[in-house]
Amino acid sequence: MGENTTMIKEKLVAIITALLFLAFTNGCGKKGDYENVSSSMKPEAHNIQGSADLSEGGSGETFAEGDLESLDTERNSQYSTFSNSEEYRALYGNSTAPLLPVYFDFDSSIVRPDQIDTLNDDGQYLLENKSLQLVIEGNCDTRGTADYNLALGEVRAGSVKKYLVALGVSEDRISTLSFGSERPLFSGNSEEDWEKNRRADLVIP
Repeated sequence: MGENTTMIKEKLVAIITALLFLAFTNGCGKKGDYENVSSSMKPEAHNIQGSADLSEGGSGETFAEGDLESLDTERNSQYSTFSNSEEYRALYGNSTAPLLPVYFDFDSSIVRPDQIDTLNDDGQYLLENKSLQLVIEGNCDTRGTADYNLALGEVRAGSVKKYLVALGVSEDRISTLSFGSERPLFSGNSEEDWEKNRRADLVIP
């Protein structure tokens, strides 16, 4: 009886020892497997503070937020830089390039003969780009009363609209607006400045 009890105890000890050994080796195996995983498969650490450190395997530079251009940022148009320059204002006024403004004589809303070619070119562009809407902005020089110039600017814009409609541009695509003398593009008081301020701008909103 005592001998059988001793044998049973020895067998239990052996079984327990084997189980503990298997558990230990399996645990070590899992740890080793993770450590041997390729670095490309491990989770990436993402910086959410607005900067990116490319020092590991990169250029060694650190880029802060705002240094890198967003991929979904729309590129500036070819006129964006030019539009703020004096050269642009002299050629296009406040018009949207490639449309050109129409200039008027003093105290007149009649389209001058030397502006016909410009209007024909503007009209052709609008006919080729039928999806575009247009705002015609009438402007005057600083002489005369504010109310009179607002009315004159509206009539000038209307004259340009009538011409474009006669060329075949749909009237529904065109709206008019008058700034009168309230928004002079050239601030001087010379005849040259006044002449450049007497115009109708063709603006694509």
